[in-house]
Amino acid sequence: MKRTLALLLTVATMMPLAACDKGAKYTLDKIRLAEGERSWSNPEEEYAGLLDSYGNKECYGSFVVATDTDVVYLYCEDALERDGATPVSQDTIFDIASVSKTFTAVCILQLAEKGQLDINDTLDMYFPEYETGSDITISNLLHMNSGIPDYLNNPDPFWNISGAEAADQKISDILMDRVTDDEFLTALYQAPLEFTPGFSYSYSNTNYRLLAFIIEQLSGMSYCDYVKKNIFDVCGMKSTTSMAVGDLTYVPEDYTEQAEYGFCDENGYPVCPNNSRGDGGIHSNLTDMLAFDRALFGGKLLSEESMSILLTQENGYCCGLVKEQNGYSHSGSSITCSSNNRMIESEEFGHIYIIKLEHSVHIEPVDPSVGALEGTGFIRGTYEDGLYINDFADIHVTIPHGVYPLSDSDIEMENRYFLEAIADCEAIAGDRDYDRAAASATDASYWDAVNEIAIEIDFYNTGSGVTDDPDYTAEELIEDTITLYAVLNEENGFGTERIDSQTVTLGSCEYIRGGLNIDIYGDIGHLYMYSRKINDDLMCLIVICYYTDDAIEDYEALFE
Repeated sequence: MKRTLALLLTVATMMPLAACDKGAKYTLDKIRLAEGERSWSNPEEEYAGLLDSYGNKECYGSFVVATDTDVVYLYCEDALERDGATPVSQDTIFDIASVSKTFTAVCILQLAEKGQLDINDTLDMYFPEYETGSDITISNLLHMNSGIPDYLNNPDPFWNISGAEAADQKISDILMDRVTDDEFLTALYQAPLEFTPGFSYSYSNTNYRLLAFIIEQLSGMSYCDYVKKNIFDVCGMKSTTSMAVGDLTYVPEDYTEQAEYGFCDENGYPVCPNNSRGDGGIHSNLTDMLAFDRALFGGKLLSEESMSILLTQENGYCCGLVKEQNGYSHSGSSITCSSNNRMIESEEFGHIYIIKLEHSVHIEPVDPSVGALEGTGFIRGTYEDGLYINDFADIHVTIPHGVYPLSDSDIEMENRYFLEAIADCEAIAGDRDYDRAAASATDASYWDAVNEIAIEIDFYNTGSGVTDDPDYTAEELIEDTITLYAVLNEENGFGTERIDSQTVTLGSCEYIRGGLNIDIYGDIGHLYMYSRKINDDLMCLIVICYYTDDAIEDYEALFE
């Protein structure tokens, strides 16, 4: 399933290699797309393989592939900037959101190099009123294993509130900059920990907000001034800002509902310079981001010892970066922007940098009955009062408390990312996996990001999806899907262990059940799949993913 895939493909890496010392022939400041052109490719034969593997792509913004010394590929959307006249380019400024965390981690390690802090310092040294802080170190914050709840994505425990309405109001207050630092710290001092510090992993924006506070305490400067002096200026990032308003030049889309909730201004732009420092809030473009990546891995910002700390992962998270099989990355998402900054190790080129900055787009939901499943007799299910019901497929399941449905547009977005992941996976032979996935539709998807639980109900058009096998069976669908997920995860360096298939009963129907245990840096994810033939042209596939110690029988009991 698509969002589960995003959870399971969290990424892996190696130590950085020396950069190539050959001179650059092409630089972003010299590449200008002609009218009517939206992409540029390096003509040098030595980059043909990189273009095939990483280039020749499009996005809803700007995208670059580069090495330590050269630009390989550039794409810029056929659209105009905020002024209505300037074409989108490598200089268009986007909100890089959580990619900002890499900058914060670098600042902390710079201060450690100067002897102004030790990453093993406990938080009570910086926040004396925080009694629990004596058990939490700066290192815990850097590696996302402090146990402190996320003030933004999990507001209930952090702010001691309850209910969707209260959460929406608190998020609006944060995103409209109506929450003071004192209010934030008061809530922190009272918030319960999710787990013992250092013993688990939970992505929490709170960690990096606190790191920004520490930077300000020790430097005597505002976070934005410190990061400008010690990173932006050093790297020559002339267009990059932090804690700024009004400098973004991309054009937001599909933000009406968010604006009504008070999550952004009336034009779709963020307005929370104070409440986004440390964990987000940096605005940049491709030109500057490439300069930052090259400076970071070229040794201009941190010593070799500090880089080793930056790139050391604990439970899958480094310091403002995520470990991949052959490099590092971090992604970000704000109300109307998304970003991804990826660094790949290469024996031939030193490093390959892949940077994508996009505005969010409206994905029009597709009715499965007139899309991939047309002609199968498929009828959509319903969700009400915590119960998913699809009488057509005889599926009734109680959705656990705290597990929430994704919107149809979110499901469509996940479908698109899922197909892209399959298309990009070189280890999958042929087109069968892609064709089968393209002939499927998600009827409902439920997700709990805090406890990492997901339940999804998919349907497959076996007639159009597996045209070479008219007798395609539920057993084959399970085997093919297990193989697909195993390959996708193994491509990213994760260990997989297959769960033997067997026949089980969910509710009143028999299914073929199979699955995978996936080892993500010591955390084991359990991925179970259930398949049943509905009619001659249609199969269902139910997917349950969880990271708890629960028995699968506890989830199977939810089916009536």
